[in-house]
Amino acid sequence: MKRIKQTENAHHWPRNEVKSVDCRKRDLVIRIADWMRDRDEPSYDVECYIGGVYDFNESESFTLNSGLTKAQAKAKAIEYAKAQIEKLL
Repeated sequence: MKRIKQTENAHHWPRNEVKSVDCRKRDLVIRIADWMRDRDEPSYDVECYIGGVYDFNESESFTLNSGLTKAQAKAKAIEYAKAQIEKLL
């Protein structure tokens, strides 16, 4: 797995080292958050943490507001997570 570091700018965008997800330097963490009960933007969020660094560009959201059904959003989130594991591991 290729290691990454947080972006060296004021906001650490798009890569930010996080403490809320406990990772070692060799960990690849794919976190899928179920936001379907959120009234404003129901979605499934697939977040990628590479060695403890969150990478916005490697993460994706699948929202109902984009025209997907709940089942389609869930299937796309699963498919994306699988693809990221194959790509990043």
